[in-house]
Amino acid sequence: MILNRLSNCSTIVLAGLIYAVLPFEGAAPAEDFNLEAAKNAAEKGDPKAQYDLAQRYAKGKDVEKNLAKAVEYMLKAADKGYAYAQTDLGSYYAKGWGAKRDLDESLNWYRKAAGQGDALGQYCLGFCYVKGIGVAANLDEGIKWWRKAAESGQVEAQNALGQVFMNRGPTFDTNYINYAESTRWLRKASEQGYISSMNNLGVLYQMGWGVEKNLEEAVKWYRTAAEQGEPKAQANLGLMYQDGAGINKDLVQAYKWFILSAEQGDVVGKHYFTDYNLHHRVTTNELDEAQRMAREFRVQLGENKFANASGH
Repeated sequence: MILNRLSNCSTIVLAGLIYAVLPFEGAAPAEDFNLEAAKNAAEKGDPKAQYDLAQRYAKGKDVEKNLAKAVEYMLKAADKGYAYAQTDLGSYYAKGWGAKRDLDESLNWYRKAAGQGDALGQYCLGFCYVKGIGVAANLDEGIKWWRKAAESGQVEAQNALGQVFMNRGPTFDTNYINYAESTRWLRKASEQGYISSMNNLGVLYQMGWGVEKNLEEAVKWYRTAAEQGEPKAQANLGLMYQDGAGINKDLVQAYKWFILSAEQGDVVGKHYFTDYNLHHRVTTNELDEAQRMAREFRVQLGENKFANASGH
């Protein structure tokens, strides 16, 4: 099983109601592809072929993009109990892709997939319970499903649990604060490369919440996330440089990270970017050097993202 198909969960508000928006990254369509052979296999009832065709129609890969066709084949595979299709079909109904938006149907398919042990389905079902999407909000039930998904290695569920136990969302309830549990799940997600988890893990190490205080470890996680473009981590790394906390004090480096964070709209980054300019915290030459380093970082980050997207 591919554990970390990602949901990219978010919410939108429409006509006064909150709907789940769960675009997915399911199992990748097979590379060795023959359209006629795939259609023949799908018509004979092969759920893997049906799911593969659904993915291709959804993404416009080797066929013309057609969400209605994607739903048609996804439904066939889901009806046969194919868990990946059930989870993705839940997302289609949640968003109204290729079919009328229907939160009851969405929840129905998430439940079926979750019941079969599909980690992404469990995460999405938990998300619905936590946010009260298509069902009465029930944080305990949501956490139960997130925990199942997280224990299977689903990275978004690990991150979500880490946030809940840290009281940093996706919901805020101090009754659930458990920093040791937060550290456990954020570390697991961070070790899988989940960037926002890295920043929050850095906070735990900086504050000594749920783990022995370790400023050098905090700097490590802030830097790892910051170098991948995470604005909160960039601001936090800037503050560590500014204060000489866990690293040698360096106002030029601090200002560089505040520039990068502020550009992405982070409140802390914007505050310190403005503060450095208003109060001349660095000299003109140092300001120029920080801006040069920020430009170089942007170029390198863009090149890295392009290389990753290209599979190089």
